[in-house]
Amino acid sequence: MEHMKLFRNLSSIFVCVLAVALLMPLGLAAAVVPVEAQAAEPAVAASGKTTNLPNPDWVALLSDYEKDYWQAPKDATHGGKVLDAKTMKLDEDLAVKINHLGAENLDKDGLNSQRKRALVDSDLLGEETMPDALGPVLGQYMKDGFKQGRLNLISDLFKFNVASTFQSKRAAMHPRPYLDRSQSTLGGTNDLAGLPSTLDIKQSPSWLEHIPGYSTLQKNSSYPSGHTTGAYSWGIALAGLLPELAPQIMARTSEAGNNRIVLGVHYPLDIMGGRIGASAQNGQYWHNEYATSIIPAARQLRDYLTERCAADGHGSTLAECIANLKANGTGGYTNDFLDPVATEPVKDQGSAVRVYTARMTYTFPQVTSQAGADFTAPKGAADVLRIAYPQLHADQRNAILKATALDSGYPLWKSSDGWQRINWAKALCARVTLNEQGDVVKVETADQVTLAGPEVVNAQYANRGAHPASDALAGEHSAASAGPDLATLHTAQRSALIAAVIATVAAAGIGLALTTVRRHGAR
Repeated sequence: MEHMKLFRNLSSIFVCVLAVALLMPLGLAAAVVPVEAQAAEPAVAASGKTTNLPNPDWVALLSDYEKDYWQAPKDATHGGKVLDAKTMKLDEDLAVKINHLGAENLDKDGLNSQRKRALVDSDLLGEETMPDALGPVLGQYMKDGFKQGRLNLISDLFKFNVASTFQSKRAAMHPRPYLDRSQSTLGGTNDLAGLPSTLDIKQSPSWLEHIPGYSTLQKNSSYPSGHTTGAYSWGIALAGLLPELAPQIMARTSEAGNNRIVLGVHYPLDIMGGRIGASAQNGQYWHNEYATSIIPAARQLRDYLTERCAADGHGSTLAECIANLKANGTGGYTNDFLDPVATEPVKDQGSAVRVYTARMTYTFPQVTSQAGADFTAPKGAADVLRIAYPQLHADQRNAILKATALDSGYPLWKSSDGWQRINWAKALCARVTLNEQGDVVKVETADQVTLAGPEVVNAQYANRGAHPASDALAGEHSAASAGPDLATLHTAQRSALIAAVIATVAAAGIGLALTTVRRHGAR
């Protein structure tokens, strides 16, 4: 009888262990995996289908320029016309000042560090420009990865995720700052409303294989900047893949745009137009290609950087490596080039956000009568925040975009469908607080608090109310995650974790059984 009782005790222990094993995948795993590491379940649209976004209408998105500031030349007889001399004068004055500051302290070859950086950016290669944004160590890893062919998915993303500026340039036909601006490409004479036909632009010589291209650039096509569009297309995507470093990545991206002014080939409004086009391009690309291109690229990049970090003793996870290298602080991207817009050096998260934000408006004054307009995030914008906040739904991510958006009333905002107002440096890396209904009630950005990466406080409330349904309404695609650091654990890692917990529980059960046996034998 005693043996039967012992057998029943052992059987009960085994059943408990088995029950835990079965329940782990269904819910108990949540007690082990942090809430911040759990992604929301994929939404099922009412139609059962997700939706693709069409190509943005670049000409329409950038049309404020032709409506408010510059009328494009009509034909060989009628040249272009300045519509707002005050704004256009500020545009060209800033271009000259930034260009001149970029030409100070030149060496015997007519170069300095900022001109060299600008010349590298002029090659229009993401593999050259963007690694700097990760800081010296992670940036070198990224360069190595490109050379070794181990970041081919990132290369593909940089190639395909770039908006064409051809039609937008054709719509504006505005002369570049280093040319005789009175002459239209079509043959007419431009009406500059009293503004000078020539500006004192200091041209840069080439450096090694990097050339400024003054003689090869299209002459009357300053707006928008194609190079800036390319840089922002890469930078926004990279910041979305590595949101822990988003402030610095976006500051480096804004530098790439500003470097077109340093070389004297563009004006600030051109740079702002390039940012708008690239933002809209990313919204479409992240929405349509999230599962097929974005997630594979994110996993490739994050896994590669983690591998390199571990090999060099900087930590076994990407989060540990970033902390060890201080890549999101003083050990990350820095730049000490100052001008009337970037009035402080980029040296950490906070300064990166401030410099990026300053370049969103380039000191153009706000039209007070246009201030305070409600912000509605354009379609696709919330998708760019999916890796940063995998546990949140589309409407919650839109709330982050709204909380961090630039106010209305600055140049180019009206026609941009909201893209001009999005502050990626703030939105992609913030501490977001939810209330018990799952609503976003507070957003703290990296210029306000020190962050190791994007955070969600009270993430356990994310699925409450109607929030999950917003994914279906947005037509979002697969909710696949990017990896263990910011999204759900890889399937293999989750399985290993479950197995480890099961083994622990089983061991505890066996230990209890042995104790029971010993006590029985001692009686």
